[in-house]
Amino acid sequence: MKNRDQVLSDLGIVFFLVLTFVTITFTAQDAAHYIQNLVMLNVTFLVILITYFSNITLGLVTNGLVIFFYISYTIFLVLVNGEPLTASSYFWIVLLPLFTYVVSLMTGRNLALQKRVKELENENVSLSTVDPDTGLRNLRTLISDAKIFIGMAKRGQIELSLMLIKFRHYKEIKRILGEERLPLFIRQMTEVMHRSLRAEDTLYLIEKDDITFGLFLITDTAGTKIVENRIRSHMKSEEFYTITAPYEVEIDLKVGVFHCDDCKDGSMVSPLEFIEKARKEMEYDVG
Repeated sequence: MKNRDQVLSDLGIVFFLVLTFVTITFTAQDAAHYIQNLVMLNVTFLVILITYFSNITLGLVTNGLVIFFYISYTIFLVLVNGEPLTASSYFWIVLLPLFTYVVSLMTGRNLALQKRVKELENENVSLSTVDPDTGLRNLRTLISDAKIFIGMAKRGQIELSLMLIKFRHYKEIKRILGEERLPLFIRQMTEVMHRSLRAEDTLYLIEKDDITFGLFLITDTAGTKIVENRIRSHMKSEEFYTITAPYEVEIDLKVGVFHCDDCKDGSMVSPLEFIEKARKEMEYDVG
């Protein structure tokens, strides 16, 4: 069974065809005002287009302006030329709002579908746990996994660190590469990051506008330093020129590591606090 929006849309199409037939018939039969009716017919279809591609509110406002000028013109003809008022004088005053309403019925279902699609897109983004371009887990997943890692650190008395990695001057690199080459550059950076890590390490992309990677490491401060040096070394030795040509782009990392001593001691640290402290440590990396 058809839903309400679809029924109204179908009725709108039927009424539109009926009104179009009535309008063309009236214009053809009223030979005395042929030019005037032809002008109003074109104005009517212009209002229809405005309503179709915008909304009923703008359509009604346009209607009001057209009707105002039409009534003013009709009164001018009556007062100056002495032309009598006939039933045809009211035709366009009635027809214009009817066309606007009928077109709004026709487009109502499309607007409802567009609104629903937008809602689904927003819902998909809000529930997504993986970045579609790189395949990496995002900030939502990192926060969720942080609870697990913190719990493991508390129960197992293991060392736990969070490493955040950013690229200095990334926004400038983004402007140089443009929208076409930037995804290729991001994917190559991601591949280098993966090659620098152990199989059990999980990489996260927690910010995309100003690329920021996140990495949980079950190791002590010395171990995190080894991982950091390995990532820096691989990034410096990687060849990016095939993507960045004709520009030579220097990859300079900004790294922040927070070692969770509170986790090891049995105290609980919230995931957001964990991330914030790692960001704070990253501010001290001045290169």
